[in-house]
Amino acid sequence: LSTLNPNSQLINNLHKQQKTKRHPRTILLGRYMMMRMRAAATTSRFLLCTAIILTSASTAAFCSSANPSTSSRQSRNTPTIHTLKATENKNEADQVKEETGTWNPFSLAVLKLGLTEPAWTSSFNYKKASGTYICANCRSPLFPSSAKYDSGSGWPSFWKTIESDRVSMERQWDGKIECKCASCDGHLGHIFPDGPTRGSLEVEELEMVPDTDPKIGYKVQGSDGESNKYSRMPRFCVNGVALRFEEEKP
Repeated sequence: LSTLNPNSQLINNLHKQQKTKRHPRTILLGRYMMMRMRAAATTSRFLLCTAIILTSASTAAFCSSANPSTSSRQSRNTPTIHTLKATENKNEADQVKEETGTWNPFSLAVLKLGLTEPAWTSSFNYKKASGTYICANCRSPLFPSSAKYDSGSGWPSFWKTIESDRVSMERQWDGKIECKCASCDGHLGHIFPDGPTRGSLEVEELEMVPDTDPKIGYKVQGSDGESNKYSRMPRFCVNGVALRFEEEKP
C-alpha cells in the first residue's frame, strides 16, 4: 500500500514526529513536579538545620546554667600546677559534673524548651520500686514513690510532692497549670484536677501532703462533711525524661 500511495512516507514521518514530540502539558507538569521536589528538599534542609540549632542552643544553655564556673575557668590563662591537691580538686569537680545535669537531647528539649514526650514511652509508667523521683537536671527530690499511681494517661503521674517548695507552678496562656522544678526551673509537666479520690489513699499519706501543693482536686457531688473522702486530689502529669529514680536502700 505504501508503494501505491506516494504520500505514505510523509504520513509515516508525521506519525513518528508525533510519537517523539512531547506534549506541552507534559513538559509543564514535569517542570512543576521538579519545582515541588526542590522545594521539599529545601524545606527538609531548613527544618534539619533548625533542629540542630535548637539542640545546640539548649545544650549551651544547660551547660551555662548547670556549670556556671566552667566558662570562667576556661577563660583564665593561668599555668597548671601538677600537684596532688589540684588533682583531687579536678576529680571532685568531674564527679560533681557527672552527678548533675544531663546530656540527653530529649531530656534537654523537655526541661529547657517545654516539649512533651509521647505517651506510653516512659519506663516509669511501669515502675513499682520504692524510692524517690528526682529532677534529671539538678537532682532535686520531687516526688515520693508512695505518691505515684496509675492514671491511665500514658505519663508518670503523682498526687503529691515530696515536700514543700520542691515543685513550682505557673498558669500558662491556655489555662493549663505548668509544674516546674523549683531548684533549676526545668519543665516537668502539667497539673490536672482529676487525681485519685481521697478515699482510695492512706490516711497517713494524706496527712503528709505539703502545704504548697495545689488545692485543685475535683469534688464529687455530695462530698461535703463525711463524704469528703470522695473528693479528688491533683494529678501531677510528668514527663518521664525529666525525672530520674533513686531506689530506696534496704
